[in-house]
Amino acid sequence: MELIVKILVGVLLMGSMATVIVSQRASLITVKEQAARAEQGVNERDRLIATLKAADVKQRQATIKLQAARASMAVTLSEREILIDQLHHDLSIRPWAVAPLPDAIAGLRQRPSLTGADAYRQWLSASHPLPITSNGTDH
Repeated sequence: MELIVKILVGVLLMGSMATVIVSQRASLITVKEQAARAEQGVNERDRLIATLKAADVKQRQATIKLQAARASMAVTLSEREILIDQLHHDLSIRPWAVAPLPDAIAGLRQRPSLTGADAYRQWLSASHPLPITSNGTDH
């Protein structure tokens, strides 16, 4: 009888050990799947970080170019403002600057108030061509 009890206890222990092993195997598979998903998430995050870093580098380069262009424009603006101020104080060109434009030239600046493409086309068709002047040079 003792032998039967020992065999039954052994079988029960083996059965419980098999249950533990199956449970541990299922847990191991679940953990491996979670680790694979986590690794995939980390890889996607790393790719996103690399993409964002590249975009940041491009953004910084574009900002540097814009700042350089802005500085260049500021210098040009300053030079032109100085030139305009100098021209305002230059008495030798004042009579020329205040003289009215000749009628032929002033007519070039006149524009009728047009609304729409059809009105513009009609105005172009009806406008008179510039007069041909002969200055003795042939083209």
